[in-house]
Amino acid sequence: RNSKFHSIRPTIHTSPILAPVSRSLVSTLLATSSVKSLTLPVRLGSSRLSRQAYSSSALMSLPARSPLPASPTLAELASPEFLKSRSKRVRAVSPLSALKTAMWTVPTILLLGPVAALSQRLLSSSRAPPAMPDDAPSEWSSLSPPSASEREYDIVIAGATGFTGKLVLEFYLTQYPNLKIAVAGRNASKLTDVVSSVKEISKSSAEVPIIVADASDWEGNFKVARSAKVVVTLAGPFAKIGQKLIDACAHSGTHYADITGETGWVRQNVHRLSGKAEETGAVLASLCGHDSVPWEFTAKALEAKLKENGEDLVRLDLLDEMAGQASGGTIATMVNAVEDPIANPKASFDPMYGTSKKAGKVVNASPYFVRKSRADANTYESFFMMSVVNAEAIKRSLELPSKVTYSEGEKVSLATGINNTLSLYASLCFLYIPPLRRLLMSKGIIPNPGSGPSLKTQEHGFLRVTGTATGSNGGIARSCIYFDTDPGYRDTARMVAEAGVTLLETGDKKSGGVFTPGAVIREEMTEKLLKGGTSFVVE
Repeated sequence: RNSKFHSIRPTIHTSPILAPVSRSLVSTLLATSSVKSLTLPVRLGSSRLSRQAYSSSALMSLPARSPLPASPTLAELASPEFLKSRSKRVRAVSPLSALKTAMWTVPTILLLGPVAALSQRLLSSSRAPPAMPDDAPSEWSSLSPPSASEREYDIVIAGATGFTGKLVLEFYLTQYPNLKIAVAGRNASKLTDVVSSVKEISKSSAEVPIIVADASDWEGNFKVARSAKVVVTLAGPFAKIGQKLIDACAHSGTHYADITGETGWVRQNVHRLSGKAEETGAVLASLCGHDSVPWEFTAKALEAKLKENGEDLVRLDLLDEMAGQASGGTIATMVNAVEDPIANPKASFDPMYGTSKKAGKVVNASPYFVRKSRADANTYESFFMMSVVNAEAIKRSLELPSKVTYSEGEKVSLATGINNTLSLYASLCFLYIPPLRRLLMSKGIIPNPGSGPSLKTQEHGFLRVTGTATGSNGGIARSCIYFDTDPGYRDTARMVAEAGVTLLETGDKKSGGVFTPGAVIREEMTEKLLKGGTSFVVE
């Protein structure tokens, strides 16, 4: 209980019956003492079964890591030896393990798949057709945008009480201590607690004002938008609770960045808000996190490389390697997309391509099971769920003078690919049957929104995307981008935070509109990411 000890590592020796009691006592210890974190190898009898990490704060700074190579070559960055040098490991399974997985997942898919489909059909038939969002009331939309001198804060963080929101606040207080940062949300008490804990962890003495505003209230959202030069928001599902805020930013001339992966919602906003944003000068950037910065920046950089040689991009093959964990917020977004679908705007062409029709289009040819990789004949690629999102994101930023075939998959062995894909499809069956989903969430098997991984999980996470682009004359360009920590949380927080700073520095020099980051701030934001620990090589 001495305050100078911030971490202790005992081992609990217990029996299976008493293990839950031991965990309860640990939680009580954390709640009543100054201990910040506790890592407990739990031994049941004589064999270790699990390693359970408890933390009173998931925000404690990661331990110092060895520096990345200053200027790695493409071959070095994409090699297996590079991951070993960083102590990173991709989960792999044996053929026997894949067979065992198939023995329960295949019957599950065959049994529950039709039930999940029927459940969604019944839900669809029982609700009204999706409608476009309501426009802002005239009492607010008619106001002239405030001048820069009238805006009290450089950046306001909306959704700061969530897991990623806390990481964004910590990032700003440690990396940009001179910025005027405020946090916004509906619960003043929670916001106060978050600010206090993050300031303690980051050893910051900066003042962080609190703006009390409800996401469902037009007045509160306009108060946030009109007080800031930039709004960075982590509060999702965005189609459900983020619409009024982005509308308020469009009307107020306030630059905006979010971490949504809801491309249907982005498409809707391009259609609805582009004209107003162009009028007020607001640069509204969506998809600024793990969805879909690494892939969109890769696609745009490879397109530019081919352009140097006088070729147009015609095919893009991406291989993903990663270690991380799906967030509760991501799962909530997936569920919301099914239970409350987004209305497609009535437009003469897909708004994801922008406000003017492009000559070409993006065709998604990503795998939906397991197949030999086209980019690397020595490996396999399997379905990666976010490939659907990433294929939509690049529509906004690529020039597309002709058709581009997009293929993205997770780099795997054959056994691992079968194991992972079957497990994913079986999990989706549980997710899309409401009673089963509620049961799994109540048991903690499916994470709740706002939850996140332990520091150890974040430290061991990484993302590496290797790209191969084919030009119109047969030319080839290659790339590799690497993020050294958990991509879905800590590096997502860094990505969207840097997007906010980039908009603060350059947004007023750009034309307003609704964009993806690759379409409006790629070069400036890439420079910041490289300085912060990302490696990116294009050859």
